[in-house]
Amino acid sequence: MMKRTVLLALCAALALSDASEAAVKLRLGNKMIATHPESVALQMMADNVKARTNGEVEIQCYFGEVLGDAKKQIENMIRGVQDFYADGYGYYDMYAPLLRAPAVPYMFRDNEHYRNFLLSDMEKEVEEPLLKKAGLRVVNTKRNWLRGPFRVIASRKPIRSLDDLKGLKLRMNSNPTSVRAWEQLGCAVTVIPYTETYLALKQGTVDAVTCPVVDAYLFKFCEVAPYLTITYEYPQQVAVVMNDRKFQKLTKEQQEILLDEINKAGDYVTEQALNKCGEIIEKMKKEYGVEMIEVDLAPWRAKMEPFIEELENRDYIPKGYAARIRAVK
Repeated sequence: MMKRTVLLALCAALALSDASEAAVKLRLGNKMIATHPESVALQMMADNVKARTNGEVEIQCYFGEVLGDAKKQIENMIRGVQDFYADGYGYYDMYAPLLRAPAVPYMFRDNEHYRNFLLSDMEKEVEEPLLKKAGLRVVNTKRNWLRGPFRVIASRKPIRSLDDLKGLKLRMNSNPTSVRAWEQLGCAVTVIPYTETYLALKQGTVDAVTCPVVDAYLFKFCEVAPYLTITYEYPQQVAVVMNDRKFQKLTKEQQEILLDEINKAGDYVTEQALNKCGEIIEKMKKEYGVEMIEVDLAPWRAKMEPFIEELENRDYIPKGYAARIRAVK
């Protein structure tokens, strides 16, 4: 009897060992700190995928640019040493040039307009070259990862009009469209990794940063830049992107579980963005004396029009593409 018990235990241990060795291990990165709602949602997604696949698919999460900045992490995905990256769509414009247009401020009317674009045939025109040229697949199929829910400029001095942007030392991401757009609005742009922005603001390397309003609190930008000018520059969604070769190696059932959990995580992120925004703004006011500033954005939008025309004349974006975007219902 004892020998039989030992044999059964040994068989069980070997079975667990084989399952562990057979598990698909995937690496996911982003730029947000671990306590950010996006990171919380991604960790929840990873935990749920592991549970629902009985440990067959294990996603290891690396938050806060641990795996590098956006450019580095996207290169990692293409090389196959990283499997997911979760951030804005604009970082992929080198592979899908049509993404340059949505990165231009004031191209979209509101969040609903942007999401309708992401669910339209126009988005398919974007994703096809992304898949063919870079081997990358957008896996949040519901396009429901709202970031924000709106954007602001967090600045060391108040910005109350377009004139206040002249010569403003503004931190920006490495997207060349975003850099040129804010230069068009009058800023002196400096490209700095997101996780280094707080220190840059504190030391005066830059005087301002554009960001989702909740990030001004979560990254403590408002501690050193307590003036938040509401810009609504563009609605923002997170693209959860995956190396397609790794996606195809999953079984059909595993793929379905993964997509389902990513979409559920997106619902959580959007709910947090919408429901917590007012609470976070009140915390910023109470803890840091933040001033929320509303300005007339009509001059800002007007200044983007010749910039869009210039982009089309240079074939940086196709002629008429901005009009097509704006025609999306």
